[in-house]
Amino acid sequence: MVIEPLSAKARRRERRFWNQLITTGWERWEPVLQHSLGGVDPVLFRALDLEPGRRVADLACGIGDPALAIARWVGPRGRVLGIDISAPMLAVARLRARLLGLGNVQFRRGDLTRFDAGRRRFDGVASRFGLMFADDVPLALERMRRLLEPGGRIALAVWGPQERNPAHRLRYDAVRPFLDEPLPDPEKSAHPLRLGRPGLLLRLVRQAGFVRVLSEAAPTCGVYPSLEDFVRIQTETALSETYRRLGPADRRRLCERLRLRFGRFQRGEVLRVPGFAWVVSGERPTRTGAREGARTVQSEHRIREPAMRRRRRRSGSISVKREASKV
Repeated sequence: MVIEPLSAKARRRERRFWNQLITTGWERWEPVLQHSLGGVDPVLFRALDLEPGRRVADLACGIGDPALAIARWVGPRGRVLGIDISAPMLAVARLRARLLGLGNVQFRRGDLTRFDAGRRRFDGVASRFGLMFADDVPLALERMRRLLEPGGRIALAVWGPQERNPAHRLRYDAVRPFLDEPLPDPEKSAHPLRLGRPGLLLRLVRQAGFVRVLSEAAPTCGVYPSLEDFVRIQTETALSETYRRLGPADRRRLCERLRLRFGRFQRGEVLRVPGFAWVVSGERPTRTGAREGARTVQSEHRIREPAMRRRRRRSGSISVKREASKV
C-alpha cells in the first residue's frame, strides 16, 4: 500500500486547522487532552532508550508534549528541540517551559517533511500522534533518519485501527449529517487513523532505511470529567471547524448526537473512552556503507533481510531478533 502525499488543498487546510485550534480550545482543555495523549509516553520513552545527556528532537510537538517530559528525563546536560507548524501552539510550549524552569529545551516552527536542522544531529527523534498528518509520510521518515546520528533511535506513536478506537467512528457518525461531503479514505488523507492498519507503519519505517524495527501495542484511555465536558471538548477541538459554521439548532443537534453515542462510556460522572495506539521504533544503521533501505520485499509474504544480517545468520554469529510484537 502506497501512502500518497497530501494535495496542496489538504496541506493548506491542515495548517489552518492547527493554527486555529489553540484559539478554540486546546489550551483550555490541556490537562484532559495531555493526560489522554500521554498514555503512550512510557512505551515511547522506553523505545527511545532515553538517558541523561541525550539530544532528542520532538517533531509535531504541539503545545510542548512530549518534549517537556523528555527535557526533564535527559536532564540539564541533555538537549531537546521541539518542532511544530503551529506558531500559537509553540507560544504555549515556550510559556510552559519557562514556568517549569527548563533551560534545555527549545521550540522552533517547522514542518515534518521540510524541517532542516542544518548540521545538528540527535540521539533520538520522537513524534507522538503527529506523523499521520504529515504532507508526505515517506519523506518525513527520511528526514527523521537524516536527523539522527548513526545508531540513533526513532520512536513514533500513531493511532491504531478503527475497530480499536471507537471514538473516531462514533464522532464521525455523530457529525456526518452536518458534513458537505463524506470524509475521504483515512489512508488517503490527513486522518488520525491514517497509519492505523497493522504492519503499515512498520513497513514504512523499514523502507525509510531503519533497522531493528519494532512495533509495540499501546492501549490508551481518554478520561473526561463528565459527558458534557467531553461534548464541549469535541466541539472546541476535533469538530471545531464544523461546529463554528452551524446554526444554533444544528449545534444543539450535534451535541445531542454526541451524547447519545458516547454516553455508553460513562461511569458515574466520569467518561472513560478506550483507545489503542502503535509505537513503532527503529535505529539508524551504524555502518556508513550499509544499505539504509534495510529491507526489500522479496514476495508478498516474505521480507528479505539486509545482506549484513544474512551473512551473520549463515555464520551463526547472531540470531534474528523478533521484529514485531504481537498485540
